[in-house]
Formats: sequence, C-alpha cells, structure tokens
Amino acid sequence: MIKLMWALIDTTSAIRANVAMSGGVVRDHDGNWIVGFTRFLGVYPLFEAEVWSILGGILILLNKGYRRAIILTDNLEVAQILNDLDLEDSGITMLRRTQRIMRLEGMWKIKHIPRNRN
Repeated sequence: MIKLMWALIDTTSAIRANVAMSGGVVRDHDGNWIVGFTRFLGVYPLFEAEVWSILGGILILLNKGYRRAIILTDNLEVAQILNDLDLEDSGITMLRRTQRIMRLEGMWKIKHIPRNRN
C-alpha cells in the first residue's frame, strides 16, 4: 500500500577513532516514531557516512510504502549535492544510487539544518 503522507527522516553520522557510523530516525507526518536505524560503516569519510544515513532512511520508507519525505541533514555539502539531482557523475556509487532513487521513486526534499538544531 502506497502512503501519500509526508514522512520525516532525521539523519546522523559520526566518526570516532576513524570508524564511521550512520543512522537516523524516521517519523510519520504527525511526528510519531516509525523506526530508528544505525549502520556500522568502517573507515569512511563523514560525507559518505551522511549519504549512507539518507539512503538508509529512504530505503526504509520505500519498504514501508512511503513515497514522500523531508530529509533533515546537518551536512550542508550533502544537502546541496542531493538537491542538485542533475549533477554530473560524482564517482561515489552510493551517492549515484541515492540520486537515482530520489529522481525515480517518489518525492524527497532535502533540508539542511544546523547541527545545534538537528
């Protein structure tokens, strides 16, 4: 069943001792918790860890029938790149996959939110 309501993905990523983690929280249009998720990535740059967080949230929502989401990220570079879906190939496979899904599989709005408000 396709759900036409908007959902919210609030992402987080961190690097500790050169090891990256990604994750986030997915909420429905009323702000109710749907699911939280985390992923251990290993050695990754923070930029890619944040893209993994966004991709993970999108895939969870698609699996649950949602096709619309506002995605909050405190990484300005990631927000800018994902908002420019016509950007030339970056060479980062998971970034290309995320851009392709965002173009073809629903409505996804990326919003930058400062870290102290995220």
